[in-house]
Amino acid sequence: MSRQTAMPGSGYRHNRQPRPQQQMDLFGSGLSNGAIGAPAWPELPAEARAALTSLMTQLILDHAVMTATPPAKEVDHEL
Repeated sequence: MSRQTAMPGSGYRHNRQPRPQQQMDLFGSGLSNGAIGAPAWPELPAEARAALTSLMTQLILDHAVMTATPPAKEVDHEL
């Protein structure tokens, strides 16, 4: 069997230069980096902030359930 190696520029992830990641600041200066025209967090009505917080909490909890490590099985040593 012959072994193939990736050629430079072949599209493999390890050959790409990393791009700097930017994260939107939801609670900071109020300036939207990526969402043009989106209101700043403090400008949202209290009901909207409460609803969004509840939705994000549920999303995070649902994700945690899906990615949680299953509990280890107890081994029975009786014969």
